[in-house]
Order: sequence, then C-alpha cells, then structure tokens
Amino acid sequence: MKTQQQISQWIKIYLAEILEVEPEQVDENYEFERFGLNSSAAVSLVGDLEEWLGFELSPSLFFEFNTIAQVSTYLAEMAQEENTLENVA
Repeated sequence: MKTQQQISQWIKIYLAEILEVEPEQVDENYEFERFGLNSSAAVSLVGDLEEWLGFELSPSLFFEFNTIAQVSTYLAEMAQEENTLENVA
C-alpha cells in the first residue's frame, strides 16, 4: 500500500521529468495550472499512476484536485480502502 508521501514523491518525479527540472523544484502545494498540465498530459499521468498504484482512477482526477498534496492525500485514502477491500475478500 502506497502512502501519501510516496504518492506525492512519485507525482513530483513524474512532473519534474515533463518540466525538465529537479523533483525538489516541484512544490506539492502549487496548483497544477502552474505546471502547465494540459488534458493530454493529465490523462497520461493518470494512466501511469493507475498502473503504479494498481487501481483505476478518474481521468479527471487532476482537474478535481488542485495540488499534488490534495491528490496524494486522496489517493492514499483510496489505496487504504482498496487494501481493506482486498483483505475482506
């Protein structure tokens, strides 16, 4: 199960590669608009993140949440729920 911190770091590294900057330069409290994240980049990011996390995500995830901090907190909660459901089944 991935933690909020692990998810945040993964997204920072992903965005840093796109922006050609160091991950430390990607502030998790900046709104995604500041990174210039267009819809096709957001869809690619969601697809890669789904694969890494192991569960399906909404294609509009990065438009529903404004910052990496918000998204990673939400996804960590989802990961915990997924883990709980797997343990019940």
